[in-house]
Amino acid sequence: MFKMYFSSKPVSTTPLFYITFCLLLTSSLHAQVDCDNTSTGFVPINDLGGGFFDGYEGGLYPDGSNTLPAQHKKAGKMLGSNIKPLNALGEVDMDSGKIVFAAFGASTAGNTFNVFKDMIYADPDNYNPCLRMQNLCLGGKGIEFMSADHNWYYLYLDSILDAHHIDPLQVQVAWIKGSSKEDSVPEFPLQPDSIYEKYIRAIQGLKGHFPNLKILYMSSHAYGGYAGEESNNWAIAGEPAAYYGGYAVKWVIRDQIQHSPEMAYKGLDIKAPWVCWGPYFWADGLNPRLSDGLTWQCDNYEIDGGGFHLSESGKEKEANMMLDFFANDISSKKWFRNGPTWATCVWGEKASNDPDYYDYYTDELVIYPVPNHGAFQVAYHSEQAATHSVEVYNLQGQKVYTQVYDVAEGSVVLPVEIPDVATAVLSGCCAHRNF
Repeated sequence: MFKMYFSSKPVSTTPLFYITFCLLLTSSLHAQVDCDNTSTGFVPINDLGGGFFDGYEGGLYPDGSNTLPAQHKKAGKMLGSNIKPLNALGEVDMDSGKIVFAAFGASTAGNTFNVFKDMIYADPDNYNPCLRMQNLCLGGKGIEFMSADHNWYYLYLDSILDAHHIDPLQVQVAWIKGSSKEDSVPEFPLQPDSIYEKYIRAIQGLKGHFPNLKILYMSSHAYGGYAGEESNNWAIAGEPAAYYGGYAVKWVIRDQIQHSPEMAYKGLDIKAPWVCWGPYFWADGLNPRLSDGLTWQCDNYEIDGGGFHLSESGKEKEANMMLDFFANDISSKKWFRNGPTWATCVWGEKASNDPDYYDYYTDELVIYPVPNHGAFQVAYHSEQAATHSVEVYNLQGQKVYTQVYDVAEGSVVLPVEIPDVATAVLSGCCAHRNF
């Protein structure tokens, strides 16, 4: 059990308003992994190539190919070569600017990105000293929250960036791995088609909020067969859902390659960044992938992580695939690797020695917006999936709010709306945790 205390400062003649949050860990939500389910019999999309799954062509890209079409590849190379450090005004600044590389998704994406980030910051000689890795993943929040009409989502991301002295105008490159909790009926092609549609809206939302976002890399989930049907997220991260998710990503990228107006990354009505596959993580359990021998063992997953939260070995496996991809892809190697172009950047000021290096994702507790009139969000890190009970009290010790939430491991965002507090404005906060 831990408690969080928030107090406020008077605003004009506004009375002091004080609230106390008590978050009680009451139960674990994740079932243990099901190590018996070592294969689905599905063929990885990249191994499928020109073959078909349930009438739909394989291959990461159109026409059963795993290679970017020449025109799209050329565009990605040009965009990647033109990425330069930007200052808070979005202007090229080789002396004090940053190349911000952000990650989006839920905890499964955020956990891998943190390991990936640590690998880069631990090896400064090989990577761009202007590069700033920023984890913007929110535990338990699917891609359905990334559409432009979820203003609270982007307000929260801005609060993270602000805490790290980053402006949204500095975000130029991103990686996304996600799913949608609204799509919990694993039927093909209904589930991947619905996720595909949400990805379109999410990508448009990201581009609208981060106007200098030029390149977005997409990945789907790793093997989900170890998520037994008792797992709370089996229907969205188990099998066959994890396999289906690869088709959702494939179809989004296909649309842009085929010049869909909804995914336009150039011209007069730009709605999206340039997109392509990042690493494709899915392999059929213990059956080696033909393209590279990739397998997923049961011990690559946390024993009580529901079969979709990776263990340290699993996160390292994904992170190493990301490292290899970004160091060698034609659209990323120019801005990802170190080189003479980045000589004006001082690594220690941009990365591992930066006091802001450790981001919100693991360390902080945030309330926003501040000030407010009783409607706000509380964000913190949860060590495991659980049921959290939130109680809010005023200075007189009266309970003014209570709510029970099911939260996932990782970043948690809880909405709070306290009725009848028009005369009380929460205008500041301090926090204390007692575990």
